[in-house]
Amino acid sequence: MTFFATNPHGLRLNRESLCCIARLFRLQRSGKSQSSKPSGGNCAMSKFVVLVPVSTLDSLARKTLEALKNQTFKDWACWLVDESSAKNVAGQLAEALGDDRIAVAPEGLTTLAKMMNRAIKDSGAEYAVPIPVGVLLNADALQKFDAHLESNPKCALVYSCYREVDASGKGTDVKVYQHEGAPHERFEFGFVKVYRLSAIQSVGGFREDLVHAAEYDMELKLADAMTLEAVDEVLYEAHADPTAVEESGEKKSGALHSPGKGKLGGFSYVFYPADLEKEITSVFEEMLRRRNAWIEHPTVPVKYPEKPYPVLATVVIPVFNRATFIGNALDRVLDGTYTEFEIVVVDNGSKDGTQDVVMEYVKKDPRVRLLCQTGPSISFALNCGIRAARGKYICQLDSDDEYKPETLEKMVGHMESHPNCGLAISYYELMDADRGELPEIPPVTHGGYTRNQILRRDGAGALRVFPKAVLEEMGLYDEENFGNFGEDYDMVLKTGEKYDVDRVHTVLYRYRRHSDNTDVTRDPLMKIQNKNNARLNAMARRKAINAKAGK
Repeated sequence: MTFFATNPHGLRLNRESLCCIARLFRLQRSGKSQSSKPSGGNCAMSKFVVLVPVSTLDSLARKTLEALKNQTFKDWACWLVDESSAKNVAGQLAEALGDDRIAVAPEGLTTLAKMMNRAIKDSGAEYAVPIPVGVLLNADALQKFDAHLESNPKCALVYSCYREVDASGKGTDVKVYQHEGAPHERFEFGFVKVYRLSAIQSVGGFREDLVHAAEYDMELKLADAMTLEAVDEVLYEAHADPTAVEESGEKKSGALHSPGKGKLGGFSYVFYPADLEKEITSVFEEMLRRRNAWIEHPTVPVKYPEKPYPVLATVVIPVFNRATFIGNALDRVLDGTYTEFEIVVVDNGSKDGTQDVVMEYVKKDPRVRLLCQTGPSISFALNCGIRAARGKYICQLDSDDEYKPETLEKMVGHMESHPNCGLAISYYELMDADRGELPEIPPVTHGGYTRNQILRRDGAGALRVFPKAVLEEMGLYDEENFGNFGEDYDMVLKTGEKYDVDRVHTVLYRYRRHSDNTDVTRDPLMKIQNKNNARLNAMARRKAINAKAGK
């Protein structure tokens, strides 16, 4: 499927100018003029302008445009943006389709930003719909998009669920979720976004200087004061180009059990090319400053109780039905180079013999304790472990992951030498279900982490080590709002608003990917909402911090 490059700016022509453009185009198509000046659809200003980049005369391009012609909502014009090397494909398609509403777009629209800005300037339309070849709109799609925008005047952008059709013809319905102010660049809109052009114009148009992040920049600007909304209905099909099938990427993403765009699924964003990361970082930070959610106040030292802790480190392991993995997790801690620790395993009602496995370790080593309970959530189990912990530092370990031999030695050493550190995080590497290496995936460093950039990332990394005093100060993990997902992310955000969040620049954690990972099996809507709520809550707190400081 062809996709748009991103980039954008614009003003609106009057009706007389638009009529002149339309007349020039009709002359060009009738052969009465060889002028290269473009058209922009017919003279009567249409409510929708649909922007379709085309590069070949293949059947998929024809199907895309035939679906447009079949719309029950007739008040539209289509600009064909010629991306072919010969620069004549758009004209041939327009001629073959024989519909005066389908015209060749002005020249020079090499990016989505330029397309959208020219649509503001020349189309006279209320709404713009860029779609790639391969998107076949349902007959009532424009009608339903129009109805939603008409009844929701604060909505600047609307999108919908869709049916994804692979090269073999197999279709799968794809659910999209409400945007609800999501500030990160990975939000899944699908392939069709309908923009209210007056909203784009009100924020100054698309930035044409951005190569990669113009669309993301516009989404953030629109969300400053307006809404981006989903129609909870399948309104189009997205057909894959059978000549452009990704081979290696699909295999890697599947092996990682991590749904998401890109060949590394949900991990793709941590390996952005430098130029892409730079632009996304820039527009995100501009948004934080616009919304007064950028923080730069100094951090403070952690206040520890005067009474000494019995041990320096407590490894807390919440577990549920992990008899296969829990023994390995315990072995890796016990075999490490550091000895001044305890392990608190909190079993949350396992039925597969997990408790029996752990009890064998309890009998052999007094540093291992088992707490059995049947609480409602992971956050509840973590909090039980933290309350029972005797260590100065709380070290996270999931029951299916593992430490490296030097993990605790290095992490405790860092905490002891950094008094402002409210959280230390190491690098991690991924392994398969059998502890095998995944050499095609580099270690995850979250190199772009800052106390501000964390708001657009899905996490801060692992291993995470907190002072117990900091977790207690923050009220422990939020069981009510982040019971089974996002509790750690929420805590990272809170901690970074007061204390240093330090990076320990060594791989000290191994993260196992398998089909029963809890982040794979959890409800996708709950995951999206919890992460988004954690971000929005953090932005509200940061605005309050700045307001209190007089900013």
